[in-house]
Amino acid sequence: MASAFMMRTSGALHALKIAQGRHARLRARADSRLKAAQTRHASDVEAAAGVEAVAWRALLAVPGMTVTTAAALCETSDGSVHRWISRSRSTS
Repeated sequence: MASAFMMRTSGALHALKIAQGRHARLRARADSRLKAAQTRHASDVEAAAGVEAVAWRALLAVPGMTVTTAAALCETSDGSVHRWISRSRSTS
């Protein structure tokens, strides 16, 4: 009986070691995919912000438009408008 127990234990331990190795490989692949997706996401977010920054620049190019007027029209703060102006300069 002890021999059967030992054989089953040995087989189960071997299967566990194989599963742990597979788990590590799958985890590494998943981590790699996540990192790539996060990099793509960051790039997409930056591109999207660039689109808005260009639109802010166009709004502020309207003759007579001031930062305060643009902020009021868009229901935001002057500081937010200034940040978009800075961003639009860095994306041009």
